[in-house]
Amino acid sequence: MESTFSKSSRVEALDNFKFSKNDCCNISFLKGYFYRDNINEKIDILIHKTDIPKTAKVIKKLLSKYNIESYVVDKEYESKNHVTKIYITETESVKSLYTLQVKKLCCDKCLQHFLIGVFISDGVLVNPSKEYHLEFSYRDGTLANKLLDIFNRAGFDFKISKRKSSSVVYTKNSETIEEFLVTVGAQNSCLELMEDKVVKDLRNHINRVTNCDAANIAKTINAGQKYIKAINKLIETELLYDLPDDLQELAQLKLENPELSLSDLGKMCSEPMTKSSVNRRLQKLCAVAQIEE
Repeated sequence: MESTFSKSSRVEALDNFKFSKNDCCNISFLKGYFYRDNINEKIDILIHKTDIPKTAKVIKKLLSKYNIESYVVDKEYESKNHVTKIYITETESVKSLYTLQVKKLCCDKCLQHFLIGVFISDGVLVNPSKEYHLEFSYRDGTLANKLLDIFNRAGFDFKISKRKSSSVVYTKNSETIEEFLVTVGAQNSCLELMEDKVVKDLRNHINRVTNCDAANIAKTINAGQKYIKAINKLIETELLYDLPDDLQELAQLKLENPELSLSDLGKMCSEPMTKSSVNRRLQKLCAVAQIEE
């Protein structure tokens, strides 16, 4: 099921779309919009479905610019989903649209207009809070492969895969999606995706730091318990009093201040020690008491 974010992105692209002064760009937009219909000379009636009523009105107006008759049926319901249909039923109109469809992209803006059309018609964008995923799905594998080639020539990193009976042209690259959204005029959606990515990265960073801190705390606690156990054993067996004075002093300090770090313990000694010196002496106490990890 298409996400609300996906539909709002397509609506934004439509809202920012303006008819071009160049016929080639307008025709390129129509080529993209009707891409999935695979219009050919054998078709004498065309019914195109959309879930964005405003799209049908824009398309109808653009078609009339090229004397192509169409009409729109709004608020039809199929499987409880709101569907608007664009009908082109006159044979001459369908042939005229076919004639437009076979024209090649001419100027440097044509490709962009094609991408806008195909995105508004067929683009499906997953909510970025879940994952980064933009796709175009077609039952006709030839259409999918052609679109993949167009995307690649435009510099976008898309791939293709099979899903049941459909071929899916997709990308999971967030930077590719961002660039694509800007290209088709959905800048606000791009910004929303980028903001979400920043939040995700920050959250992941915090989780990594938190996990690292938790691991270090657990490690410190476990080590502290081991040292206390070793010192208590040495006291019970009276072995502690046979050890050098510096070890006895450190053992006493550790018992009295179990929460202190090795660095702080070292500072409290009558002859201050470094962290590594304290660690070596505590390990020696464990060795004498035969306390292992």
